Amino acid sequence: MPTKEIVNILWFRNGLRLHDNESLLKATKDTSQKLLPLFIFDGETPTTKHCKYNKMAFLLECLEDLDTQFWHLGGKLNMVEGDPVEVLRKISKHFSINKLCFDQDCESIWHERDDAVKNFCRTHGITVEESIGATLWDPLEIIEANGGSPPLTYSQFCQVTDGIGQPRRPVADAQLTDVKFVELESCENLLSELTVFPNIPTPQMLGIEKENGVDKIYRGGEREALKYFYRRIKHERESFLEGAFLPNRLEPDILVNPPKSLSPDIKFGCISVKKFYWAVLDAWDEVNDDHPPGSYKIVSQLIWREFFYAMSANNPFYGEMTRNPICINIPWCENDDYLNLFLGGQTGYPFIDAGIRQLKKEGWVHHIIRNALSMFLTRGDLWLSWEHGLNMFLKYLIDADWSVCAGNWMWVSSSAFEKSLNASVSLDPGVYGSHVDPEGEYIRKYVPELMKFPAKYIYEPWKASAAIQEKADCVIGTDYPMPMVVHQEASVRNRKMMEELQEIHRNSGLEEPSHIKPSDELEIKNFFGLPVNFKML
Repeated sequence: MPTKEIVNILWFRNGLRLHDNESLLKATKDTSQKLLPLFIFDGETPTTKHCKYNKMAFLLECLEDLDTQFWHLGGKLNMVEGDPVEVLRKISKHFSINKLCFDQDCESIWHERDDAVKNFCRTHGITVEESIGATLWDPLEIIEANGGSPPLTYSQFCQVTDGIGQPRRPVADAQLTDVKFVELESCENLLSELTVFPNIPTPQMLGIEKENGVDKIYRGGEREALKYFYRRIKHERESFLEGAFLPNRLEPDILVNPPKSLSPDIKFGCISVKKFYWAVLDAWDEVNDDHPPGSYKIVSQLIWREFFYAMSANNPFYGEMTRNPICINIPWCENDDYLNLFLGGQTGYPFIDAGIRQLKKEGWVHHIIRNALSMFLTRGDLWLSWEHGLNMFLKYLIDADWSVCAGNWMWVSSSAFEKSLNASVSLDPGVYGSHVDPEGEYIRKYVPELMKFPAKYIYEPWKASAAIQEKADCVIGTDYPMPMVVHQEASVRNRKMMEELQEIHRNSGLEEPSHIKPSDELEIKNFFGLPVNFKML
């Protein structure tokens, strides 16, 4: 029986890059052993079963970029289909797997998969080396440092991580010129047992069809992401020179060209989150000569991301309401007609409809739009469960991940993180967008029915006279729907229901979970992108 070739497997999941790749360094430490770069289409990694076209197309572009980079080095990215344990079992019949290296997927929904893989490796004498590549800190270390449970508030989270110390800086790039690669296609006997893609598959080959109206805007891949990364850091540095920080929040542009946002690249790991974190802090220190030193404030969006990861790390029910120990069970109503109008972008509120349509068309919307959609669906207007919104975001948003998405939906719906059953902030869908886009250009782009409406009525077109509507070639109620609910009435009704729920909780002796309280009022305003002088109810 011929001796099996010894290989080290680098299993790509979310860290789809070569820079700052600790797993790649570990897999190539001994260049006498060949490298087998591997991506497994298992119906889950790194997207979900509920994945739409733009999200999958972005992933495939990331894989194509990796494959091209390996090709220049004399190798390729091996792409296969199947359950990870079964894939490894079949590969091990033909190769001697010395080591399996991969980045940690810290979300609890991946624990079962990874535990099964680790168990297989343990029983087959395969060394497993797992690295922290998708987050700044190891969420499990944060939980341990906090006494075995996640920090209860964002402020407490910052205190715990401050005690742990700064995240490591990016590691050096792996030197791959002397590395020899393995191509599974060269093993003919294996091909009869395992589905190996000779080229990058299409979304259609993976069962995902392109919906009508879908517009491919984002381009995935490490090399593309790095171009925009350096532009973004230049933008951050210029903001520091002007005495400001978080420029994307200070001057929000809801019509921003998607490539300016790095959120999809960080989600898929095309850009290392540590590389981004340290580049921003170093730019701050360079501009300010380290006086004062950079703090979490200038990278708060990344810290919020870490907070949500820590909260979900040991909670497999984090993405649902009933079994989720950190989520208040609010008796949301069930109304399929309301839900279908919302999902179809036919609510009669142009700002909301524009957001839904952009999301389904391009796979991305600004955080201001996300907050508006989240509040409208839940406690602001429709009183529908946040779980519907989470499912929609996970399907369509390219940058959606389970932890951050679910955390944001629970916050906005007052189900967790935010002050419990809070009704002090209610975003008026007929007004909210006007403070960042007074002329309504965003609406004109994504709700073309209203293209000719004057700015005065673009957010509330039903208030325009019949003559103005006819001149704009759009009669409300005929060419574009009337509002499905009256916000002023719905928000009052929903606020009353929240207050009644608060009273029920108090009278029943139910203790308010401490983890659902924001640190202070300013934290709430920062989260929603509201001005500091916004009056809380």
